[in-house]
Amino acid sequence: MDNNLINEIRNSTDIIEVISRYVPLSLHGKNYFGVCPFHDDHSPSMSVSKEKQIYTCFSCGATGNVFTFLQEYENISFLEAVKMCADISGIEVNYHKKKEYNKHQNLYDIYEIAQKFYQNNINSSKGVKAKEYLHKRHLSDEVIKEFQIGLSIKENDMLVKMLKSKYSVNDLIKSGLVNENNTDLFDVYRNRIMFPLYDLTGKVIGYNGRIYDEKDASNSKYINSKETPIFKKRTLLYNYHRAKEFARKQKQIIIMEGPMDVIRSYEAGVKNVVATLGTAFGPEQAMLVRKLSNNVILCFDGDQAGLKATKSAIEELSKLDITPKIVRLPDNLDPDEFILKNGKESFISYLDNALNIMEFNEIILKDNIDFNSSEDIAKYTNNMIKEISKIDDDILKEVSINKLSEETKLDKEFLIAKLTDKPKIKKEKEEKKHIRLSKYEKSVKRLLFYMLKDKKVIKMYNKKITHIEIPEYRHLAFQISFFEKSHGFINVADLMTELHDDPDSIKTIGEITSLNLKEDYTIEEIDDYLNNIREYNEKNMVKKYKNELSTELDFKKKIELAKQVVAYKMRSDENDR
Repeated sequence: MDNNLINEIRNSTDIIEVISRYVPLSLHGKNYFGVCPFHDDHSPSMSVSKEKQIYTCFSCGATGNVFTFLQEYENISFLEAVKMCADISGIEVNYHKKKEYNKHQNLYDIYEIAQKFYQNNINSSKGVKAKEYLHKRHLSDEVIKEFQIGLSIKENDMLVKMLKSKYSVNDLIKSGLVNENNTDLFDVYRNRIMFPLYDLTGKVIGYNGRIYDEKDASNSKYINSKETPIFKKRTLLYNYHRAKEFARKQKQIIIMEGPMDVIRSYEAGVKNVVATLGTAFGPEQAMLVRKLSNNVILCFDGDQAGLKATKSAIEELSKLDITPKIVRLPDNLDPDEFILKNGKESFISYLDNALNIMEFNEIILKDNIDFNSSEDIAKYTNNMIKEISKIDDDILKEVSINKLSEETKLDKEFLIAKLTDKPKIKKEKEEKKHIRLSKYEKSVKRLLFYMLKDKKVIKMYNKKITHIEIPEYRHLAFQISFFEKSHGFINVADLMTELHDDPDSIKTIGEITSLNLKEDYTIEEIDDYLNNIREYNEKNMVKKYKNELSTELDFKKKIELAKQVVAYKMRSDENDR
């Protein structure tokens, strides 16, 4: 789609009107404010500027223009967001799916045919025994239909026969639904109940095939889809497309391990639930969760593997400043087994009384600890202090210290001292670093703020500055300069459109535009920022050349480096005067 058309669509779409469809907004001063839908927000922390046509959350940092908002909220592609805005504005566009989707269209089509085939099987006479099995497992016909559960039949190549006239052997094998033995093709899934696996928009892209006939008991209980160009486990969460609206309404998301856990929970009335498909919970999945809610409950299987998965998920979520709550089910049960055995009320009670992070750590760290052993008490105390030091909530930290003091009979003040020793040193180092860089960072940020407002400042930057030390600010300065050279003007919302595939830069723009600076500036102020940046750069270059000079062995190169040191030193001294 042409960039001029995209900008026309954005300029024709009022961001206030669009966001108001999802979040109530109220006018305060020049900007509108609302509760941010991208984190667990209880008071309006998202600001929306009608003038700039951008939004920024002062709590979680979410920022962007109208396209970004729709992408994040609806979990759609950039071009799909543009099309939505075009429809709102009444602008007709010829929309084509993005290139990557077209590249793998055959695989999506193969799965669409396979899904119809499997669903038709389970609803025919061939599916009677499979449905009986599902009913015995207390799955209703409504849930079978909702989750599109199907059936692969016993015949060796029924799906192959349907597909091979339309698609190449290479595509069939690439799909993961078909295998090849010498020159013969055969179905991977035979005589199994088929649980479809979906992408984030609800398209079927894989399967979890389960045996149901006792005669097949010697076979693997499950066959899971192998990874394909359209099925990457680490980037997916099972049931995401259904759960996202429930999660946003309930301001909470529950994470489990497998499809049956989700389906069972769904039938029990707990619908804000997703699953990791049995893989280790990774950074991509953590980001997906963050889009839905910061209020997260981990409810993995009750066995050791489930415990390991819980710890891994806690670690990944903590990187995004999310502190989850944890449910540990008894008797090594998974959620599916627990609900069948104890009922949905008991399960919901466990969710309502989920452990906070310290309660969970306490249970885990107490395992095999003998409180009559001084060595064990020391081990337990050191481990608990390590965990308490990670807590940001001051009240929870205080409660945890008091509890640890009571358990170990150690003086509270002693524990506090142990807790603050190392972080204090680290904090002092960070404060020194901040003091050293604050003048420079302040100048860079303020310069970028006014570059985003006025092309005169951009021209001053281009004339006087050749380098910015901090990578994210250096990259943004380049992007601003490039945009102005290309278009002859600067507009923040349009710049964000061009950077739609560069989320880091969009985040940096949000950081800069949220600075509480006056709208007007003087040339003297801009010159001050430029001089501070240039002075810092020159001192850095002196240091760099001195380091190179101390290690250089070649006499001629040493002379050249010495000249560079003198030249930069003279410039630096002139600036100091």
